[in-house]
Amino acid sequence: MGRVIKTAIGLLLGLSLILGIISCDSAKLTSGFQPLPAVAPLPMPQIPEWIEQISPIGMAEPLSQIRIRFKDPLIPVERLGSPNQREILQKFEIIPPIPGKFRFLTPRMVGFQADQALPLATRVQVTIKAGLADLNNHSLEQDLAWTFNTAPIQLINLPATQRNPEAEPEPIALEPKLEFTSNTQLDLASVNQHLTMTPKGQTQSVKLDVALKEQEDVSSEYRQPAQEFNPSLRQWIYTITPKQPLTKATDYKLAFAPGVGPARGNIPTETAFVSQVKTFDPLTYKKITFYGQPEAGGAYGRFVKGAAQLEFNNPLLASSAMENITVEPAPKEAPKLVQAYDGNRFVNLNPWALEPETTYTVTLGANLTDQFGQTLGEPVTFKYQTGDLAGDIWAPSDLHIFPSTLKRNSESLQLNISTVNLPQPEYKAAYRIVQPTDLVYKDSAYPSGKSNDLLPNPSQWERFRVAGKKNKTTNIAVSLRKRLGGSTGMLAYGVQAKTYRYQDGNGNEKWWEPTFYGMVQLTNLGVF
Repeated sequence: MGRVIKTAIGLLLGLSLILGIISCDSAKLTSGFQPLPAVAPLPMPQIPEWIEQISPIGMAEPLSQIRIRFKDPLIPVERLGSPNQREILQKFEIIPPIPGKFRFLTPRMVGFQADQALPLATRVQVTIKAGLADLNNHSLEQDLAWTFNTAPIQLINLPATQRNPEAEPEPIALEPKLEFTSNTQLDLASVNQHLTMTPKGQTQSVKLDVALKEQEDVSSEYRQPAQEFNPSLRQWIYTITPKQPLTKATDYKLAFAPGVGPARGNIPTETAFVSQVKTFDPLTYKKITFYGQPEAGGAYGRFVKGAAQLEFNNPLLASSAMENITVEPAPKEAPKLVQAYDGNRFVNLNPWALEPETTYTVTLGANLTDQFGQTLGEPVTFKYQTGDLAGDIWAPSDLHIFPSTLKRNSESLQLNISTVNLPQPEYKAAYRIVQPTDLVYKDSAYPSGKSNDLLPNPSQWERFRVAGKKNKTTNIAVSLRKRLGGSTGMLAYGVQAKTYRYQDGNGNEKWWEPTFYGMVQLTNLGVF
């Protein structure tokens, strides 16, 4: 019985030892290395005349090389690379111990050959020990030491409900996985110790779990060699996960207190990094706004007042918006009325699905759902009046080729111009029959400002009257056969009209005059 107990105890001890070894190895695999020992800053030393330069000093880049240059040689040139340099090189020391070695770069220069780039957030002390001498019998009577730093820890892309006053608010979920980015790998224990997430008006913080985000390129197999040598080239992305659900409609202060340490360096943060986040509110409809009003570049909202845009406080599910947002009277069957995207809190009502000068009743269904799974709860209805169409003109652009021998009557081949609500009932146009010799210099009707342009300046174009009704599109047909004077040929054309007035960035009122250039050819050559 005693032997069984002893055997069992032995097995347990062995298992404990194995588990301990495994856990230690796991810890090593997780961190990869230990933080470097702290180094106190030193004032800049008085450099003797026989030492020309020490570098780096102050703030150094990760790829900066530690070099000491002397006026006279420390060794004869024939001893470069020989084993008996070691005694002299032992006079050079670097603290903390960074993998690498000192070596002679020239008889007058000693440099530190690092196995890896200098880690960020690190203070390094370089010491030249007393007794070092050159070939002209200059020697150090006492140690010469100085320190330099690499760039400090920078935490960026902190979670924030609103990153700047002009940005859209981004509420967070009740069980979020937040992210932030560091310019260097961090000591996770230090981060967890110095990071707090506190509800507004309270002192009790939420317990958090911080971890390095798993990324596809973390594996050394796929990592770039430059990143292997210089880890500061990587983006170190971390996740913050609350260990308990957050409270709805609550502001939280996310703060990294000074003292966050690097995983490998030795300089912790000296300032706080703070941001504000807020959990989502109950879903509500806020207001209707308008976009795409007539301005320089066109009236993309179609109507004088612009196209309607519905604003909500939370991002919506696009499929839910399309199912639960309706208008009366019914819109056109095509195009679709509701334009919504997952994760967006704005919904556009397609102006091309609506009629001008019409009052619609917009209904937001009670089952309208946001990305957090909340519904509106009760339907919301309101009135929306489209108003008048903005003035506009359209004509085809670029090159178009048609066979002159169509089965249909070739008289139907025509250039179609569309206008609506022109403030002046006219448009300007120019036409020119293109000869083969013209195409030697020009292959487009667009002007280049040279004498070989196919069309004159728009100020010289002929004016044509337009008779149309308010908010109704007027279609103007220009017979190609009549303009060409035959059944074949190529015609260059330009069309322009004043459509509306707008104010430029300086407050000056200007006309918006869309201009269209094109070429059309009727041919009896080729296969159609």
